[in-house]
Amino acid sequence: MPAIFRDARIIRGIAQLIFVVIVVIVLNDLQTRINTALESTNQSPNFEFLQNRAGFDLADSGSYSSNDRYIDAFQVGFINTLRVVLLGLASTTVIGIMVGIFLLSRNFLLRTISRVYVEVLRNTPVLLQIFAWFYIALFSLPPQQESIAFPQEGIRSLPLLQYGLSLLVILLIWQYSGSLRRPAWRNGLRQVGIAVVLLVNLLGIVIVGAGTPIEFRPGIYISIKGVAIFELIPTSLFGIWMVFVVIGAVVSFAMSRYFAFITESSGQPIPRTRYALAAFVGFTLLGWLIIGMRPTPSQIAVYDDDRDEFIEMEYEEAFESALLTIEQELEYTRQPLIFRPPTLDRRGRNIETGIEFSPSYLAIFLGLVIYTSAFIAEIVRAGIQAVPKGQLEASRALGLSQGDMLRLIILPQALRVIIPPLGNQFLNLSKNSSLAIAVAYTDIYQVTFTIINQSGQSVTGIVMVMLSYLLISLCISLVMNVVNQRYQLVTR
Repeated sequence: MPAIFRDARIIRGIAQLIFVVIVVIVLNDLQTRINTALESTNQSPNFEFLQNRAGFDLADSGSYSSNDRYIDAFQVGFINTLRVVLLGLASTTVIGIMVGIFLLSRNFLLRTISRVYVEVLRNTPVLLQIFAWFYIALFSLPPQQESIAFPQEGIRSLPLLQYGLSLLVILLIWQYSGSLRRPAWRNGLRQVGIAVVLLVNLLGIVIVGAGTPIEFRPGIYISIKGVAIFELIPTSLFGIWMVFVVIGAVVSFAMSRYFAFITESSGQPIPRTRYALAAFVGFTLLGWLIIGMRPTPSQIAVYDDDRDEFIEMEYEEAFESALLTIEQELEYTRQPLIFRPPTLDRRGRNIETGIEFSPSYLAIFLGLVIYTSAFIAEIVRAGIQAVPKGQLEASRALGLSQGDMLRLIILPQALRVIIPPLGNQFLNLSKNSSLAIAVAYTDIYQVTFTIINQSGQSVTGIVMVMLSYLLISLCISLVMNVVNQRYQLVTR
């Protein structure tokens, strides 16, 4: 044989080329057979049918109607799948990290409960857990007319801004009390400060209740039809308020980078996270206060049902009497966001306003989140235990607290072990979301299955579903690869 064919690299290249040619030939033959079989029934694969009228309704569809196109129905399914995947990834990460840390807790009860949580859920099929949430947990809830409301009606409350200011004061007390050397003084100052803030708020509620009470309507309704929560609607002042929010984010980022530079150059420990958070919250509340100084009109035209005509009324009186339309509230309010609680219709059977989560969505969401969090907890436990014990002993010798040791020493090193398998669990959650068809949730698979039954475009529909899940998986993989590169060891 010639010398070129005795080179192992040349032989491997030729073998790979032959394999690619065989794959192309097989795929071309398969495509030809499929086209031939479908042409005989006038169902050649194409994408033109997506512009036809769908003719079927969908739950959890927003403004979609049966008069829309197939492509619109497919878009609804894709968005519903993203609702499960994106919220599920965030929720399962938080729960998994917490349970993984609890697995290594010194508290026997907490450690045992976490171990039972992991072993039971990890060894139970995910489909069975979804059925348990749907047919056992959610079906045991009361009917819509007897919904569980939280908080209860009639509870007097103060404006949201005052609660935000109280939280800022508590954060400032917590921050500056940390400079006290004696733990007794530090803890005493924190307890007294929090008690004073709570007492001021309670007095404010009593004073407001003695004068003009502010009735706080329920923000959450829980029933057999799902969960309905409040919604925050942007007003005409939302854009101006976002300017303060963006400025606060830029200032907090700059402060964090500057304090990090000081710490690295001088070794002086600075709680840059607390300072950055305080700056962001401060600018956000400052923008809310400045916007609240906007004058409101003295008179406004409201519709009177008794007279069947518009009448002039004081703005404050019309606002307190709930006679303003939603358009008028969005235009003349002095807040960047309007808190709109969920409301029931007169019969108490349906939700008129607010954001509603159907039982199907809750079942698939809770099932996937709880199931995947058990695997993530084991990954977190293994990552923490992979940190050398010498690192823990050194951190204890420096006098670091448990929280600082976990935040500064353990987790940064454990993430190098946690992130690669964590990405696999994220991919599993995204692909397991196709089990939503078991509880009749209108995800991308169920919608496409309905489209295939009506149009007969089975090949095109399956290809669209495959490409959709492939796109979601590639996006998750890209993000996790970027994060992995950020935390991996840098060597020369």
